[in-house]
Amino acid sequence: MKKVALNIFVFTLLFSGQINSQQFATGSPEWLVDMFFVKSNFPDKAYYISGEMMEEPDQKTIGEELNGEGEVSFHQIKATNSTCVFAVEVQTESKTIDFYIYLVKDNDNWKITSVRRFLLPAFVYTIRDSLANLKSFSSNDSSFYLSLKLFTMADADLKNYFNSNLNKFQELIVAFNNNLKDKADKLLGSVGCNAIYTDKKYPGCVFIQILTFETLETGFIQAADAILLPQISFQGYIYIEEVSPGWFIFRTI
Repeated sequence: MKKVALNIFVFTLLFSGQINSQQFATGSPEWLVDMFFVKSNFPDKAYYISGEMMEEPDQKTIGEELNGEGEVSFHQIKATNSTCVFAVEVQTESKTIDFYIYLVKDNDNWKITSVRRFLLPAFVYTIRDSLANLKSFSSNDSSFYLSLKLFTMADADLKNYFNSNLNKFQELIVAFNNNLKDKADKLLGSVGCNAIYTDKKYPGCVFIQILTFETLETGFIQAADAILLPQISFQGYIYIEEVSPGWFIFRTI
């Protein structure tokens, strides 16, 4: 998968609002995320990057792009002795933007190795907005429009949507496990999803796909234990997070 450059989005800063500053131990994973996304200046940045980040060491950080505007929040979604992944939410006046940042431990020093966004082609948003302007929907259009809304939805909103419809998703799993195809198809449409499937590479997981475009995919995974899930990586499954016990959101690139 091609690298997503750090300047993949040019922020339009037309409003006031200061980012809440927090204190983290220098060199810690949280400190690195804070320096990259929140602080308007990242001294000695070159020392704290590795991997593909070293290909464009002079690129501005998101914090430098924001320059003190907007609101940034982040939380850890993966942690091992040598790797760490955080989901980062950037709120501007007009939109919410989700980033994922990947860190590795190099000789006892944490470093940023990659930053990703789930970036869809512009025409996906155009189709979604065109459908939104229709005065009436066919049943197929209504289901497809819901799928597009979910496909383009921010992580926080997608979590809320899932939890509001948890009973339907649980019914969908039961129908799928019992080979009730007609019922499963009906439930898929009702929750704005396109497919339900298993993958022999991940036994014990059931995947519910919202939509897919080339390698880009968003959906939900039902798994009895997180150990069964695919590994989060800056290539492939860039984002997996538990949204309800035994249920996870995923995104791939």
